[in-house]
Amino acid sequence: MKGFAGLVSLVLGVAALAVSCSKDKVKGTLEFEVPAVFMQAGDEAVVRFSSSRIESFTVTQKPTGWNDPVVDIAARTVTIVSPVTFGEDIEGDDGETTTVETSGTVVLTGYSSDGVAASASLFVSVTSTVDLEGPANSYLVNKPAVNYRFDVRHTGNGGSTIEPASLAVVWQSKSGLIEYLRLTDDGKASFYIDADEDDDTRIAQGNALIGAYDASDNLLWSWHVWAADYDPEAADGTVVFNGQEMMTRNLGALDNDNSTTDRILASYGTYYQWGRKEPFIGPNTYSAGSGSSATMYNGSGGRVTLETVAASAETGTAAYALQHPLTYITGVTDSSNDWCWAHDSSLWSAAEKTENDPCPAGWRVAPASAYAGLAISGTPGASDFDKYGWTFTREGASSFFLGAGRRLYTNGKIQNLYVVVPASSSLSTRNVAEDAQPWEGLYWTADPASEGSDAQAFYFWFEKKSSTGGVTDSKPYARANGMQVRCVREK
Repeated sequence: MKGFAGLVSLVLGVAALAVSCSKDKVKGTLEFEVPAVFMQAGDEAVVRFSSSRIESFTVTQKPTGWNDPVVDIAARTVTIVSPVTFGEDIEGDDGETTTVETSGTVVLTGYSSDGVAASASLFVSVTSTVDLEGPANSYLVNKPAVNYRFDVRHTGNGGSTIEPASLAVVWQSKSGLIEYLRLTDDGKASFYIDADEDDDTRIAQGNALIGAYDASDNLLWSWHVWAADYDPEAADGTVVFNGQEMMTRNLGALDNDNSTTDRILASYGTYYQWGRKEPFIGPNTYSAGSGSSATMYNGSGGRVTLETVAASAETGTAAYALQHPLTYITGVTDSSNDWCWAHDSSLWSAAEKTENDPCPAGWRVAPASAYAGLAISGTPGASDFDKYGWTFTREGASSFFLGAGRRLYTNGKIQNLYVVVPASSSLSTRNVAEDAQPWEGLYWTADPASEGSDAQAFYFWFEKKSSTGGVTDSKPYARANGMQVRCVREK
């Protein structure tokens, strides 16, 4: 873990470990009451713990330079006082010089009457607490080694009041991205995101979905956490097209660049079926040639996978979509290839932000009017085939858009290579002859189609064989497709 001087986070890794040398020995348990406590440097924190069949307690580990935590056996508390300054050199009993740590682990160990040990660990880190602006369905976080909090007593964008009993990581793009998640007494999700392993001035980047559950483990709502080294309030953080202030990267993207294959892969954002708030992860390779998703993990580090189900009267509802955020609802003929059986055009809106809008607070899905008249910067050539995107301009403003393709409405697989389907083939057939393949970019707008059950998309493409490409600022597509999203500021 990494941190910076000024504030201290006492993060208690809840553990209840009991070790017995034989079946005849008495086992004990030891557990901290909360997973995280945050305090300023020099402050005191009193943390409760519970135990059973434990008679003696001792602190067996602490961060370098910290005073010994004080255990009150009768009150079942541990009192910790954080250092005032960090990074100072101190000399230990062995004569070795070390520095006062800004992060480390406190271990409380207890023993039963038979000497059987149980332990609980306490992570201590220098950090601050940031209360995120909301309510919203997604939260952009960009500061490293910070404890973040947001209200989970209301559904996205303040639609309804809920009373969660617990929280859990539904999926995350990196194991351990979301740490020390807990539900606070005042109804907030509290979690910690560390610094990047190679650069402690940057946040560990990735995407995650946090779910709120009732006492029967039914999912009440979920929120997308977008951790990125990106600030839309910074210089070049937005661009103005047609009077709409737009973010300069896709919702969920960790970059916006096509200079290398790594940066192309990072520039994919999360995908959305039109009208759904639930994000779907991007591809596992920059070219998305196999159609496979990137790996996802739950809060314990185990792998989770995306499932698919065909739209029906039972599965094609907003309620089903809410309770199944890891399920891609494919279109069928009877639903006119809409995931939503009732073709609800109010789930997103070009006029105002809806309860299901997936953008952060203060932002909403870009309307079709924001893309009107965007032109490709430069003339396409054969060398542009592997660039996967173009810079688009209008009235002196410009922004790069990745050719991120879509998740197909038929099977949910990612396809950023435009498929030329022979008349004799099914819609799911993939033509992988690269020299004949163009790539394509597809971005949902907040507008439903003027007719039928489709919705409008910003669409552009490039074909290597003919070195041609083009752009359509508003093209109808089936709503079961999963596409990228750009957010514009609410007015």
